[in-house]
Amino acid sequence: MKKNSLKSNLVKLFISFSLFTTTLAYGQAFTENFDNINTLVPGGWFLQNNSSPVGLTGWFQGNTGVFSAYNGPADAYLAANYNNTSGVGTISNWAVMPNVTLHNGDVITFRTRTEPASIWPDRLELRMSTNGASTNVGVLATDVGDFTTLLVSVNPALAQNVYPASWTQYSATITGLAGPTSGRFALRYFVTNAGPSGSNSDYIGIDNVDYIPNPCNPITISPAALPNGSAGQAYNQALSQTGGTNPCTYAVTLGSLPPGLSLSAAGVISGVPTATGNYSFEVTVTDLNGCTGTQNYTIIIDCALNGASLSLNPVCDNAGLITLSGGSPAGGTYSGTNVSGNTFDPSGGSQTITYDVTDAYGCPQSASALQQVNTAPVVTLDPFVSICNDAPLQALTGGLPAGGTYSGIGVSGNTFDPQYGTQDITYVYADANNCKDSATQTQDVIPAPSVIVAQYPDLCSNSAPYTLFGGVPQGGVFSGPGVVNGVFTQTGAGTYPITYTYSIGSCASAVTLDLTVNSAENSALAGTGN
Repeated sequence: MKKNSLKSNLVKLFISFSLFTTTLAYGQAFTENFDNINTLVPGGWFLQNNSSPVGLTGWFQGNTGVFSAYNGPADAYLAANYNNTSGVGTISNWAVMPNVTLHNGDVITFRTRTEPASIWPDRLELRMSTNGASTNVGVLATDVGDFTTLLVSVNPALAQNVYPASWTQYSATITGLAGPTSGRFALRYFVTNAGPSGSNSDYIGIDNVDYIPNPCNPITISPAALPNGSAGQAYNQALSQTGGTNPCTYAVTLGSLPPGLSLSAAGVISGVPTATGNYSFEVTVTDLNGCTGTQNYTIIIDCALNGASLSLNPVCDNAGLITLSGGSPAGGTYSGTNVSGNTFDPSGGSQTITYDVTDAYGCPQSASALQQVNTAPVVTLDPFVSICNDAPLQALTGGLPAGGTYSGIGVSGNTFDPQYGTQDITYVYADANNCKDSATQTQDVIPAPSVIVAQYPDLCSNSAPYTLFGGVPQGGVFSGPGVVNGVFTQTGAGTYPITYTYSIGSCASAVTLDLTVNSAENSALAGTGN
């Protein structure tokens, strides 16, 4: 059919479409057979003629006088022709499909044809935008706007007798997306050197557009059940999937995890549970193509086993009341034989002590341990003998068991200095278990008496026995050569050392003076004056 003969008929069929945009919720599979193209725009399509210059026609209902539809009513197809522009121009007429969520593996198909034996080449493009619901196709005939991805080009070189003259199906499979992506497909009738006076462009029909989303395989999340956990103890469980295309993301879509746990996008449940109980939730995995699978889980968080501990150090049976500690976590109570409150009386020997506590998660915990009680040694110390303050250093003895230590004022090592006077001296002994006992005795220190004696008179060798006296304090004892019971009997002329000793207990002081005995003969001669 020549352009001139078609022109008058097609002008009568011209349907003018003004610019119109809508926002359509993300859809998926759709099929368009163009039974009534007036429903396209309300159904989410966007039609815009960017031809330069714009001609008399845009998209219009199929003309049965040229050819019939692929299926359905004879005029049930979308048509365009050389009158999209005028004179010699460029046709760029867009039919943008509804907004969908694109996935790798989705398939878009359509059928197209021209009239038989056409000598004016036509071209049709299928393009894709990944910019959501955008309908940006630019404003110039050469613009593509957001539809930068060319999926199909029918007769890209505008060669004669290449555009199919019978209904032919074309298809494209979506690849290369990073994940589910909102976007649109568009059919672009694109012919250069076109129009009533151009050497290209005739008449095309489009029918049976079919968008088939990639069918999702069943996705199974493993494991089928999750292990239980314990409050306060680390929990870690990885989830995996089969049937989906990696990478996948995991999320809790219903219910909630136990407090303290979280699910990473990679599918790992981890953390430290902070409360006990039964927690049910749903996990959804979404694969690269937007396909999903779900699994319902329940995690039971129990009380931790053996969450309490008790450590007790050995004590001695003579230690007195012991304040109990060593129970963990803090804040619990102690019980057992000879236990009162938090104290233990070791005098009853070794006992098993129990520590009960409610932990931070409300869980009762208990631990028991043996409180070892070691028998302390029995220490004795013999009484000390009284000593004089002028006595030399005294060796300390009498402490049992041997091997202990002495202490007190005037004590150095195992000796005592009497010059410090009467003192309490303590003997301490520690056995191999470091159990100790002690004994204390008083070391009496008696001040040494101060003794004086009057000068003895000279005696003669013929003198009668002489009763000694003059010692102060009185009550002491005279001793020396010729002294018996305080009476001195001379045995001849000479000098006799006579000692006066006074004792207070075991403490004694003495003074020695010489008593002179003269010869009786010499004494007589002295008396004659010769």
